[in-house]
Amino acid sequence: MERKRGDLFFGTNGPENANIVIVGEAWGQEEQRHEQPFVGTSGNELDRILSEAGINRADCLATNVAAYRPPRNDFYTMFRPKTSSEPRVRGLLPGPEVQSEVSRLYSQLLAHSRKVVIGVGNYALWALSQYSGSAVVREKDGRPVPLDLQTWVPSGIMDYRGSMLFCDPIYPNPELLKTPFLPIIHPAAIMRAWSNRAVTVHDLKSRVPMALKGDWRPRPEPTYWAPPSHRDGVNRLRYWRAKASSNRLTLACDIETARGLITCIGFADSPSFAMSIPFVRKRDDGSFDSWWSPDEEAELLSEIRALLGHPQVRLVGQNFIYDTQYIQHWLALTPELDFDTMLAQNILFPGTPKDLGYLSSLYCQYHWYWKEDHKEWNLSGTVEQLLRYNCIDCARTWEVADSQRQLITSLKMEAQMDLKMKINRLCLRMMNKGVRIDTRRRAELLMALDEASSGLQSDLLHIIPQDLVKPGSDTRWFNSSQQKNHLLYEVLGLKRVLHRKTGNTTGGKDALRELEKRYPELSGLFTRLDYMGSVANTSRVIRTPLDRDNRMRCSFNPGGTETHRLSSSENAFGRGTNLQNLTKGEEE
Repeated sequence: MERKRGDLFFGTNGPENANIVIVGEAWGQEEQRHEQPFVGTSGNELDRILSEAGINRADCLATNVAAYRPPRNDFYTMFRPKTSSEPRVRGLLPGPEVQSEVSRLYSQLLAHSRKVVIGVGNYALWALSQYSGSAVVREKDGRPVPLDLQTWVPSGIMDYRGSMLFCDPIYPNPELLKTPFLPIIHPAAIMRAWSNRAVTVHDLKSRVPMALKGDWRPRPEPTYWAPPSHRDGVNRLRYWRAKASSNRLTLACDIETARGLITCIGFADSPSFAMSIPFVRKRDDGSFDSWWSPDEEAELLSEIRALLGHPQVRLVGQNFIYDTQYIQHWLALTPELDFDTMLAQNILFPGTPKDLGYLSSLYCQYHWYWKEDHKEWNLSGTVEQLLRYNCIDCARTWEVADSQRQLITSLKMEAQMDLKMKINRLCLRMMNKGVRIDTRRRAELLMALDEASSGLQSDLLHIIPQDLVKPGSDTRWFNSSQQKNHLLYEVLGLKRVLHRKTGNTTGGKDALRELEKRYPELSGLFTRLDYMGSVANTSRVIRTPLDRDNRMRCSFNPGGTETHRLSSSENAFGRGTNLQNLTKGEEE
């Protein structure tokens, strides 16, 4: 049936009364020609993804946030510039056409009962949930966006994809609030980063059947003690210890930290129960006070230490080598970790994300992204919000670990996991012992690096005087990424090099090497800039402060790379550095 502009369902395809509604962003060239969504290249890819997930596209109503083709296919051009005095709507400045189209979208959704709405991409996440972020678009396809066109664009789909949410329209409507909402990555983005395809199929295959059955939230809801009373906390810790004495007990553990302190410690014995014990409360001025009386805290700490040190407790954690550093420092105890979910992902699927939010989306039956909640506590939230966040961390870690164990067993990868856990324990010993530094040689190197840096700075200012880039600036152009990019691409007019991940203009080390290939006549400039970066980087590493025993204590991560080599960084207390920044010593 042909639909005309002005009709409620103009610009859609599929049955109007469909249980499943797919909401895209805006039209591309093919969509404009057909006046229908998802009929171009990305639409064909969406069809394949839906088919692999067991969803028949013909059974779905497909629509868009806006049934228009934006100028140059840039949806942000349909939003007001950031200089507008209009109030922002969920961080954006929608123009009149967008506002009208969003209202029409809500009417389409409300015209019939829906089982689930699938939001495709960031603009659908913005229109149908409260969870999108925003950022100013300053560059497009490597070219600066003029100031009068710069505006806010939505973000967050990579975090919230696969989340089991409910529609939350911009213009409140109680009926829509009851409708399950599943955000997924846009197929156009998948074609730019093919690694995102498998998780999108997973999101659809695992979540849509649950929505169709009305199974969108766990029943009953998980129980979180956030916080427990003093007596309940002590009794639960003793209960777990007694239970472990008669049979091995799996507990997930996680801590939250701030200002060098453990703010709370959480435990979960299943996906349905977790408890978070606070140690601090926030004063009105933002400072911390103790949550408990001295006697209450002493009793809780005694029980926590006894539980963490119990030989029958199988402790699971997420990147628990970080937590262990704090537990060692404040509780004088080294807990024996049985299983780490981050390390398990590293051996199961090397090269894929390993953060807990991502793992939850893959391994938990019910998933919605919650990691932003911690930021709220840091800004203005209550300690109770932090404790609930900590409880969710623990419960999700427990469920992820349980699923990963089963997968490791089915794939016969127990030996690999055992080896990874042994390496994890070795890394902890290395972190505690530290690297001994020859302080005399360190001082000699710093003097030589300072001399080399002075020479390079003199050469670079002779080749390109500061006044040619930004007259009067206190920061030399080679010490400012913005000034360096301005020199390379505006003053010298070189062909832009784009960052392979962000797509933004870059003048980093890889870009300098690419520019040297294109413009060999400027190799003296590029070589000096490259050396300047290496000298500055090496100097920062060597200047890293040492502990009192002249040792450098770094954090070593056995699961940080897809090649399984160790990576290093600052430790949990801000000491140490990434030792892999050190050069080979073979440079001229």
